[in-house]
Amino acid sequence: MTRLLERIRRPEYTGSNRCWPCTITNGALVAVAAAALAVARRRRLAAAVGVAGLASIGLRGYVVPYTPQFAPRLAAALSLDPHDADEPGSLSGVSDGDETDDEAVSGEAVLAALVEADVVVPDGEELRLEPAFGSAWRDEMRSLRDRDLEELAALADRHTAPDTEARVGSSFGRSYLVLQGEGGGIVTLRREIAVAELGAARALESRVDDPAIRRAAGRPLRSLLEACPLCDGSLEITQSTCCGEVTPIGSLPAEKLFCPDCNVRLFTFGRDE
Repeated sequence: MTRLLERIRRPEYTGSNRCWPCTITNGALVAVAAAALAVARRRRLAAAVGVAGLASIGLRGYVVPYTPQFAPRLAAALSLDPHDADEPGSLSGVSDGDETDDEAVSGEAVLAALVEADVVVPDGEELRLEPAFGSAWRDEMRSLRDRDLEELAALADRHTAPDTEARVGSSFGRSYLVLQGEGGGIVTLRREIAVAELGAARALESRVDDPAIRRAAGRPLRSLLEACPLCDGSLEITQSTCCGEVTPIGSLPAEKLFCPDCNVRLFTFGRDE
């Protein structure tokens, strides 16, 4: 049975790679089919269709063939953003409509501060983590990974912008950290992102004085992760796209920093997150 499930599963279309417009579209189609059978008084068949359809969506990402070709257009027609539910948030991402202190921090200022503090080291055209900081960051992530989201929310209050409320939210059976600004702006962080960025903020406290820099540094530092925040497993860079993601003509699919053991995505290169 286990081997059969492994053959059916499509991790490139599920977990952190799940496309929510495809999931919603397929779920709606399965519900319509099951309802039609129920109205026709074929209730056992309706139940079987519903169970099989939902199982397929859960294990494979979608059940209806050619979903990637029509789901993005349908999502656009319904004013659904294909990436809203699945793109990683960041500690610095809450905006209340006006420019926040974190938004005023330029990428150049963040990079300069991290280089000056010996957090990152230029290596030709690339950047790498300074070994001592990398070790301190790993220690912080290991201290956070087993804490529940309520504890992470309490810790986030110290490392987020003033007037930002941290709490736990959930949808579609998934729980995540919610950051809400005083004006109503909301950002959601999956567990792996919360562990990585809170760990980075804590490791930066003894090296960088400016809290806005520490918050803004979380997302770029994620691109330099050497191991998964949740399991210490090796990370891979993949170009596989989610089932409903559209790649512009002439462009390659976005590269993703991915943990195959935890089936989580830590960073997407080549586009805004």
